[in-house]
Amino acid sequence: MKEVTGNLQVKNGKYYVLVNLYDRSGKRSIKWVALGLDARGNKKAAKARMAEVLEEYNRSQRKLLRTISKKKAPEKFIQQREQVQYQTLTEFLTDWINLSSGRLQPSTIDGYMKMVNGRITEFFGNSGITIGDLAGEDLNDFYAYLEDSGLSGASALRYHGLIHAAFSYAVKKELLDDNPCDHADHPKRERYRASFYSEDELRDLLMAARESPIYIPVMLAAYYGLRRSEALGLKWSNIDFQSKTISISHKVIEANVNGKYQAKGFDRMKNQSSNRTLPLIEDVENELLYHRQQQSMNAAVLRGAYCHDFDDYVCTDATGQIMRPNFISVQFGKLLKDNGFRHIRYHDLRHTCASLLLKNGIPMKAIQEWLGHSTFEVTANIYAHLDYSSKESSAAKMAQLLAISE
Repeated sequence: MKEVTGNLQVKNGKYYVLVNLYDRSGKRSIKWVALGLDARGNKKAAKARMAEVLEEYNRSQRKLLRTISKKKAPEKFIQQREQVQYQTLTEFLTDWINLSSGRLQPSTIDGYMKMVNGRITEFFGNSGITIGDLAGEDLNDFYAYLEDSGLSGASALRYHGLIHAAFSYAVKKELLDDNPCDHADHPKRERYRASFYSEDELRDLLMAARESPIYIPVMLAAYYGLRRSEALGLKWSNIDFQSKTISISHKVIEANVNGKYQAKGFDRMKNQSSNRTLPLIEDVENELLYHRQQQSMNAAVLRGAYCHDFDDYVCTDATGQIMRPNFISVQFGKLLKDNGFRHIRYHDLRHTCASLLLKNGIPMKAIQEWLGHSTFEVTANIYAHLDYSSKESSAAKMAQLLAISE
């Protein structure tokens, strides 16, 4: 490979370096590198900075040559690098998602593809920016675009996480020298404050939900703080009525199957801590036993019209079909509206469960295990602002220790 050379140019009153890059065939391409210096009065500084830029490129090129020399199939490796360098961001991310499909959750893959085919392609699609050209400034412009689109910081961070993971993989495989995300100002997550019901509100909701088709999912979320996917994934075989335990080890999500979205069960949970066994609460046990009797009665009445494909699932409708996640969300909103209850999301029942446990003196660590959070930090970050009783205890202790005797 030829040595990287360049020269200074002025554009819009700013200094740039025109860097001459050469591929293995000797073909030249030019890259404009902004120096961030005004053209007026900065020629000496610009020359010094240009020397640094060119040395950085040549150092990177020397490193690449050493890397190539260690490869068993150097020609194939060079081709792979060049292929990646000239990909668009959409192509690059799509390839990474496909390569990672074996370790990603189906819902994660679906979400990533929506991000790629949506806002990422909208922003970068016609920009002409390739992976080899992508810089931190380009990502900053993209994050600003996301903010202007009304996206929250938490949602924007998911885009950053996707892009960072894909580039990290390419750097690890030595297909790229650098991760541009490391030079970008990643979006800031707003501090999350969960919505939740009071004890009285939750009791009223449970009473009103008794005649609703989603009573069992509502009850499971209220008592156990189950995620929607966990409630729908609960199986009769996971409930031990003799030992009085309930095991959370299966989930149901909306998955893309041959181009159509449908409810599908998976044994792979969100994280290792999501697999948990909890005590079977007596009131919950009674409601579940009654619900199982109703399922048997429905099957007897409908006979051949009853679907037996999901007999092991707790949350099925009157015809035996497994409930879809979106059905739960829609019916929950309708339940609240019909009864004049304050609006919350179904997922906020999980927060309600946690807040009531915390309010009644249950330690944060125990709540983490009850909810199946991956780490204590996750639980603390969400619910620490509710833990006022511990602050009162601390205040009382300090008052006792430092009491000024009269």
